[in-house]
Amino acid sequence: MTHISTPADVRPSSDRFRCGGRECNFLAAILTTIVGMCLLMFAAAGGARAADEPAETLTKLTVERARELAAIKGDLQLKVASLSPEAAAELAKLDGRLFLNGLKELPLDVARALVPFKGHMSLNGLTSLPEELAAVLGSRAIGNTDLNGLRTVDPASASKFDSHRGGLCFYSVKSMSDETAASFESYRGSFLVLTFLTDISDKGVISLARHKGNALVLGITTLSPEAAAVLGQFKGKIKLPGLTSLSDEAAKNLVQHDADLTVPKLTAISAEAAELLRSKKVVLPKSQGQ
Repeated sequence: MTHISTPADVRPSSDRFRCGGRECNFLAAILTTIVGMCLLMFAAAGGARAADEPAETLTKLTVERARELAAIKGDLQLKVASLSPEAAAELAKLDGRLFLNGLKELPLDVARALVPFKGHMSLNGLTSLPEELAAVLGSRAIGNTDLNGLRTVDPASASKFDSHRGGLCFYSVKSMSDETAASFESYRGSFLVLTFLTDISDKGVISLARHKGNALVLGITTLSPEAAAVLGQFKGKIKLPGLTSLSDEAAKNLVQHDADLTVPKLTAISAEAAELLRSKKVVLPKSQGQ
């Protein structure tokens, strides 16, 4: 009979696994069989999981697979280049964030199927935003939308987000016309993020400052007293991550209504202006105003 060896940590050695002081071979064989069966079951389960392509590598998505993925709570990242309206409707049921950055185009029927989605949706693969598509995405009553692949936004498309109640992110927009900025005045969503927007007139900044949302992020590097006066009346949080200088008059206008203000890179400012901002609970780097 061939002896079956077992690892030291699983070899039966207690009295209940010994018969008359000698290890019972049949008990050792049973234990080995059980361990072997467990290993086979584990391998089979792993093989079944491996058969399902990971979501982040999928190039095509069936309705059935979309339904399975949407049933799993949590964030979902897909690199699919296209979606059917039916698959999109299943993804809209996801309880988590949805990343669809592989989509270079978004047909209107697919966009409409995604409208009921209530979470944060990332569409950073889109490089253009036709007015019709903006109207569909703008109809989302709940949920934030990332459109960080856009370099520009035209006035007609911007005006379609009036009823959008989620946040909007446009990280790659570096310039904006006065007309487009004016189209955002009636926006009432959670936040409007334009982190790298530097090429914009005072008139454009004033228009953005008048929007009805809860938070505004602007990448401007300077701020005139006139624009600061309007921005200081904004009823929400203001973050100016690119602002590096501020005149005394602009500083006074900016905090006249105790705005919730963040200026992480403000370096060129007088000691008097720095003291004023600190008195309004604006956090400044230690070197500012010194």
